[in-house]
Amino acid sequence: MTSSRFLFFLCCLLSLQVLPLITLAQPQMSYHDCTVENTTNGSYHENLNRLLTSIYTNTQIDYGFYNFSYGNDPDKVYANGLCRPDITPESCRDCLKSASESLTTLCPNSKEAIGGLDNCILRYTNRSIFGVMEEGPYFFVYSMNNVSDVNGFNISRKTLLDKLRDEAAAGDSRYKYAVGDIAAPNSQKIYALAQCTPDLSTQDCSKCLTQAIELLPKCCDERQGGRIITPSCNFRYEIDLFYDHAATKKPELSPTSPASIPSPPPSNAARIGKASNVAATLIMGSMPMLFL
Repeated sequence: MTSSRFLFFLCCLLSLQVLPLITLAQPQMSYHDCTVENTTNGSYHENLNRLLTSIYTNTQIDYGFYNFSYGNDPDKVYANGLCRPDITPESCRDCLKSASESLTTLCPNSKEAIGGLDNCILRYTNRSIFGVMEEGPYFFVYSMNNVSDVNGFNISRKTLLDKLRDEAAAGDSRYKYAVGDIAAPNSQKIYALAQCTPDLSTQDCSKCLTQAIELLPKCCDERQGGRIITPSCNFRYEIDLFYDHAATKKPELSPTSPASIPSPPPSNAARIGKASNVAATLIMGSMPMLFL
């Protein structure tokens, strides 16, 4: 009998030691924002959960952009998910699953929320956002390391980002992104990736990235690396190559329109890749009116 009690105590002790390890292993959101408008509407959240499940279990879309809605007014939910162009469809779905679980936990009663991990951005709301360019909320993520020749570095960086902005805006209804590099002072290189949600027009994608680039003085003028993320576009730059160049090549396929929501297939296990090595500091600009 004593032996049984000892084994029971030992099992409980091991469980207490293991549970924190499991918690720590869960992917953490790099940034997020919840609206002040809250809801305890059960129908809305049922629609939201079904919609998010249908996104991260969808195996038909392989270009990293999910743009769906579900339900009827006033409980209709709209959502989109955008992944980095250099990750696999499987990694994209895994990232969006992790983002869905984290965002609904962090914003349990919000009708509108946005957040992201290193590989994806997820957004949902109770209003139509398809084809709508929105400036905020926006987020800064930047390196704590500074460059020595600030003026020269910033000139090179702007030249590269302006070029990538034009290339990304010229994309089609599935792909609006561009990657590239440029020489910088002190024998350095700057690598960058610019991306819009593909439902934007050429003009709106260009405008979104232009406004995001204009935010650089608020966070990143001296920084070796940085990211600016908005609901409709984002870009990232570093002095080290951070993307898989071969995986960013766009396949030659005919553009497709956003599909209607399918019935959710069974859920897949979550998995997410390595965290960003740039995200040393995070600052959120949650007020759209702060845009220049």
